[in-house]
Amino acid sequence: MRPESPSHDSRHMRPMPQGSPGWWSLRWRRGMAILSILVLLAGTHYPKLAIGVPGDGPDKILHFLAFAVVTVMLRISGIASTNGMAIIVMMGLAVFDEVTQEIPGIGRTFDRLDLVADACGILVAAAWVAALSPSRTGPEWFKSQQQRAMSGLRLLVATGTNWLHLGVATVLGAMIGGTFLAVVGRNPVVGPVTLVVVGAAAGAIAGLIAALEAGRRHAWARIQRESRCLYCLVADPGDPCSCCGTPEVSVVDREIPARRAAFIATGWSIATAAAIAGMYFVALRLSSSVEWLGGALRRYDALGLNFEMMIDATILGLVGAFVVYRSRRRLALIAWRYGVECLRCRHDLRGLPAEAGEGRCPECGEEFILDPQPAGIAEKSHSEEHADA
Repeated sequence: MRPESPSHDSRHMRPMPQGSPGWWSLRWRRGMAILSILVLLAGTHYPKLAIGVPGDGPDKILHFLAFAVVTVMLRISGIASTNGMAIIVMMGLAVFDEVTQEIPGIGRTFDRLDLVADACGILVAAAWVAALSPSRTGPEWFKSQQQRAMSGLRLLVATGTNWLHLGVATVLGAMIGGTFLAVVGRNPVVGPVTLVVVGAAAGAIAGLIAALEAGRRHAWARIQRESRCLYCLVADPGDPCSCCGTPEVSVVDREIPARRAAFIATGWSIATAAAIAGMYFVALRLSSSVEWLGGALRRYDALGLNFEMMIDATILGLVGAFVVYRSRRRLALIAWRYGVECLRCRHDLRGLPAEAGEGRCPECGEEFILDPQPAGIAEKSHSEEHADA
């Protein structure tokens, strides 16, 4: 197998060979990104469009979701090469979108709260892109695992048929989620239209993620079976790749036990949730005695339930991205300890007998491979792990 070229992740990426699966993947992603912008502008400029009724209009939630989706599309398409560029471009688009709604005859108006919802969606999307991007820290085998996963995703979206499959999964998820929440989520606080929109959004995200993960696994199996280049995705290209020149290297199959990874993610989730709940409790207790805080909370409540739900989605989105980012960074630090301590039970493996560099942990029986690493790297990674904690 061939790894992602180092220049592939750099800011100045070398041109993708024309006609290769990687080239088609890039073209499809860019085409879908442009289409998402056009759909967004068409929806926000449709004359006198009103969704829901007074008191039950999910306008801010829709703004949040729409600008989040377009931001993700800009990033994965490479039109915006960095998160900073994506934020600048999307904020400019948000301002343009609101200003042009003042055009006579459209029946739409400029709304500062819409801009806030747009900005929140952009920031949450950028945070998730940063959290899920391939890690720049950790040993080579750890980084190559993420690069291989990205190659599987790129191959998945290299054909129009697969885009259609992803679209169908998203639509079916939205239908199921919207119907479910509309039936079982009825309450006197949130209106039925808002519930349907929230349920449809949650179902669409769940359906898309499930289809992406299943498709990625299938695409990676195909890459392995056909010995595809991980940069241009051409099958059986030779060594080096006859299409893009990427040299062939062996793939090291190692992984951090899923139980350890789940434990880390769960720990970060609980700690973050406890911190947010504590701050919320303190704010409620102080609101009656601190005048400016009480006034701020009353003004916030006056913005309406739709805006409050959008802010809640923003907080949850940012917290989720933070948990994923910190968990992955923690895993990168643990990966440095491969062959030094057992990744399952953390037993010290130094000094244990190992044939041809391979052995088994005497505590839990986990297999391990001793990595040839420069003296001091284990101690350095161990100190970094404690500093990061």
